[in-house]
Amino acid sequence: MLKLCRWLHNWLGLILVIQIICWFLSGLMMAIMPIEQVRGEHLRQTLASDWQSAALAPAAVLAKHQAGAGLTLSQRLILQEQQLAAIPVYLVADQGQLYRYHAATGAMLEPLTEPQIRQLAAAQYLGAGQLQQSHLLSQLPAEVKNLTPPLWQVQFSDADHTTFYLDPATGVVQRVRTQGWRIFDFFWMLHIMDYRDRSNFNNPLLISSAAAALLFTLTGLVLLWQRLRPRRRYTA
Repeated sequence: MLKLCRWLHNWLGLILVIQIICWFLSGLMMAIMPIEQVRGEHLRQTLASDWQSAALAPAAVLAKHQAGAGLTLSQRLILQEQQLAAIPVYLVADQGQLYRYHAATGAMLEPLTEPQIRQLAAAQYLGAGQLQQSHLLSQLPAEVKNLTPPLWQVQFSDADHTTFYLDPATGVVQRVRTQGWRIFDFFWMLHIMDYRDRSNFNNPLLISSAAAALLFTLTGLVLLWQRLRPRRRYTA
């Protein structure tokens, strides 16, 4: 039994040494990096709509549409006298089309243009850089693969290579991606051993490696107990 434990412990140690180092290194790095800065919360301004200013009843909006139309609550960012504000919006889905109404005035809202998106991105940005370029993306990069296209990608010229991803209908920043986030994401990939999507922590490679690491630990404890256990003393 001890011979088998020693054999397993030695071979598992040789096989797992690199992954164990990656687990400890990635765990340490993710613990060191403040999650608020990783998410870019210090780089963006967030606003919420004041629905107390909504003077128009939803029924009045739905009366303009077909009987099967649906209404949900939304918002849109605007600039009022160079100040960023969020207005309440009624979003109506009618026969596959989306219509947006200002909940306070009832006015139908036109789609946001690229100059407006750039202005709203700059108004939400709290960093020290300048807006460099903007693109409307129909295919999203891996760093925001869980969002729904299209999205506006707006890049800034700061030291952290900040990128905003904005909703083209509301002007709201959906995600902030920085160099710090990309470094964190790399260590997250090492930690969960999902080298393709970087999101599945139930993948077979991680499960098998964790099971092997547990077996490595248990065999080590058996060998340690065998070495440190009290020895019987025989007297003549």
